[in-house]
Amino acid sequence: MDQLRPARDEGSSIPVPRGFFDDILPAIREIAEAKVLLAVYRLLAEPEWSDGMLPEAALYGDERLSAGVRPVGGSRPAEEHVRKGIELAVARGALLRVRVVAGEDAEPWLLPGSAVNRLRLHLIETGRASLPPSVAPASGPARIEPERPNVFRLYEQNVGLVTPIIADQLIEALELYPESWIEDAIHEAVSYNRRQWRYIQRVLERWATEGRGNEADRRHGRPATPFDPDRHLRGKYAPVFRRRS
Repeated sequence: MDQLRPARDEGSSIPVPRGFFDDILPAIREIAEAKVLLAVYRLLAEPEWSDGMLPEAALYGDERLSAGVRPVGGSRPAEEHVRKGIELAVARGALLRVRVVAGEDAEPWLLPGSAVNRLRLHLIETGRASLPPSVAPASGPARIEPERPNVFRLYEQNVGLVTPIIADQLIEALELYPESWIEDAIHEAVSYNRRQWRYIQRVLERWATEGRGNEADRRHGRPATPFDPDRHLRGKYAPVFRRRS
């Protein structure tokens, strides 16, 4: 008889914005991004986050997301895949990320990137609306600061303005390469005073096709990042890899 018992919450539904299917999903090529977005919609449907904002830490602590985001046979920790999914979703505008700052404490929060949520954040930032109760810290007054993807900030701090064209190229690079590679390529461009996206792009392509030494990894105290050639047979740079195969 237990086999006939309906699963818990079998009849419940989770609202997913139509824009996810119409605009976001067709553009996604990294499965971690899709899984992160679906996890956000699922968690926001729970009473705990009914205010419509979700702490980023909730995604890292979500067991179902961690179990499903790592590819079969993959060696990288689930946390890295979750982080990459978040960065891509924020870069694409599918998620909005803000830091809720109270004194010396700051915590990143996420919410879907709808027009309504963009207006909501603007009203909170300009003092015309309050933080929802689940977000406002109990320790005292707080403010919010919009937060861009890590590689966007690094690029702007070291190379130049992230224009819409550069943003698209950074998003594609995030889909193709580990985030640490992009960070190292930007640092290399700075060290050689070649502060332009084309140089950074060529560094990444060279590492992907010819391999990269361990110097950068030793410098940052981390093991060498495994390279998955199959992922590079798709997208903008596919002809580069196919010519060398």
